[in-house]
Amino acid sequence: MSHRVRTARGAVAITLAVFLSGCAGLPGFPAATDSPVAQLVAGVDCQAPNLNHEIVEQDGVPTQTDLTAEHPAAPDPRRVPADFDPVAAYRCTFFGSLDDAQGRWSAVQVETLEGDFGALLSALAEPSDQAGPNQACTADMELVPELWLENTDGDALRAAWPRTSCGKTKPATHTALDELELTDTTLLPLVLQVTREALDANCAMGTGAPEQSLLFGTTGLQTYLNLGDIGQDVQMIPASPAKTPSLAGVDGASVCVYTVDPQQDPDLSELNSVEGIDDLALGAMMNLQFGTFAGASTLEADAAALLAAAASASQAPDCSTDPTRFAVLWPEHAGTRLDTSIQVELDGCQRLFLPGSHALVPAPELLNILK
Repeated sequence: MSHRVRTARGAVAITLAVFLSGCAGLPGFPAATDSPVAQLVAGVDCQAPNLNHEIVEQDGVPTQTDLTAEHPAAPDPRRVPADFDPVAAYRCTFFGSLDDAQGRWSAVQVETLEGDFGALLSALAEPSDQAGPNQACTADMELVPELWLENTDGDALRAAWPRTSCGKTKPATHTALDELELTDTTLLPLVLQVTREALDANCAMGTGAPEQSLLFGTTGLQTYLNLGDIGQDVQMIPASPAKTPSLAGVDGASVCVYTVDPQQDPDLSELNSVEGIDDLALGAMMNLQFGTFAGASTLEADAAALLAAAASASQAPDCSTDPTRFAVLWPEHAGTRLDTSIQVELDGCQRLFLPGSHALVPAPELLNILK
């Protein structure tokens, strides 16, 4: 499962690489000196759906609940009007999580800042610098918080950060914000990432369909590879063949049930140039299917004892019927979950999958219990 969370505070920047390039015309960072005046709206809203944050969800898994849909779009960040007299600034950073009765949410942290706004207004009034010819810039991905200002009437505006010639925020704005008094910090929910049922059962909200375990391991490709983030740190698989686990002494199991999502056609063009992916692996990736969490249960000792015979079960015959539901079983011993999971198709070919093994025929008693 791939969760993506952005962390930003003040002038946080993650350096990806350094290169020489022309910075003129950077998308989203115009070098204009006469930017439009900011639009006033009725109140600050750090949960607006179009802000500079990532709607955090697991790849291949539909969003469970998205609170941003209940909010109007925020206005574009613009220049602060000369006659605007702020009494509070709000710095919104998109990272972290928030747990409640519904489950685990992605969250936005809202910091309320008060004090003398003279230095901040002066810093925000600076024009953005224009890029020069053959401008040399670093390829830093700067994660910039959203900045709102509010006056005594409750009117608010979304302020633009003045930029350097390379599109980075000017330090004067950060310095002025840090000189204000932090009077409140709160977390607000955005998207429900993990439902309470899945969280309590320690189940992922999504995982690869069972047949993928033969190539990518029982946890599925999604555990290892985020198709949107191809880079040097990606751990390419398959690695060395997995060893078939011993299930002797298993006295319980937690069960996560998934429904299979409609087959998707991801753009894997970036993978063609990644070293370590052969045609077989690429072909498998082109036919990935994912399951979405549908429920959870447990197996008591008597039922879990059926798992011990799984490793010695007969090989399943060839079958090409895709399942619509499958279960991921996590065997337990003395209350401790083992590292190895078992996947069982609940319909379709009704096969069982273990690491380092062919598709197997599960015990009928086990299938009946899981259904």
